[in-house]
Formats: sequence, structure tokens, C-alpha cells
Amino acid sequence: MRLLLILLLCSSLTYAEPSLSVGGTAPNWVLQTGAGESVDYYQDSDDKVSVILFWATWCPYCTRLMPHLQKVYQEYKKNGLRFYAIDIFEDGDIDPVRYFEKKGFTFTLLLSGDLVADEYGVKGTPGLFVIDKNKKIIYKRKSGTKDSVVKEDVRLHIKQALAK
Repeated sequence: MRLLLILLLCSSLTYAEPSLSVGGTAPNWVLQTGAGESVDYYQDSDDKVSVILFWATWCPYCTRLMPHLQKVYQEYKKNGLRFYAIDIFEDGDIDPVRYFEKKGFTFTLLLSGDLVADEYGVKGTPGLFVIDKNKKIIYKRKSGTKDSVVKEDVRLHIKQALAK
């Protein structure tokens, strides 16, 4: 009996929400922009290809990756691409709105996305998804992938999704 209780306790401590994978459906969410406007993901991206980036101001990998992603966004926004940069896991030292202004990023900045990150199974930054017009995940960044490879993977998946 005691062994059974220990096994149950250990299994409940190690259970984690599974992360979303390619082929899965992206969950809907509603978050606030830096200007206080609400964005409902499904409404805003209806019949559009979208990129969702989970990032933080303190993340060195995000700092290196985001300029590459800005170039991709600039290339495809005329085709209706939606790009959401969801700020997560902040420690309060740097204001995400000022950070975006300083860096010149033009993605849709959304704040306080920790619960959305949990829904998507994002445990660290940057978390990155490309989602097709039907809300299916078609690309998910693998941890440790070089920025240049991520940029080309994202570009390829966007291009393919826009062509459908």
C-alpha cells in the first residue's frame, strides 16, 4: 500500500502538460497589446497564416533571433501574415513596450502571456510556432536550432502555407 502511494505521488509530481506538436490545433487566446487593446487570436488571424513567438526581454536567444524574424515578417506581411510576439516570464527589469520601440520591431506585441505559453507547452524562450490558415501548427522551433536555420525554416513554412 505504501509503495502504491509513493508511486502515485511521484507520478503526479512529474506530470506536465504536453506541448503542442506539428499537426495539432493552435489554441485560441485573448491578450492585451502594449496600448491596452484586446487581441482575440482566432478573430484577428481568421483565414491568415500566423507566427507566434513566445519571448522575454531578458532572453539572449530572443535578442539574436528577433531581428531575423523581423526581416521575414517584413517580407510577408503584405500577404496578410499575422505575427504575434507574446511576452512571457518577465522579471520586471525591462519594459517590453519600450524594448520593442527601441529595437524597432513591428510585430503585434502582446503582454502577460504566461498562461498562453502554458497552453502551448512552452517551457523556455524563444518558443516559436508557424500556424496555417486552418489553425494547424505547421512548424515548431526545436530547442538549440541556429537562428539562421530557424529563419529559413519559418520563411519556407510561411511561403508554403500562403500558397495553399
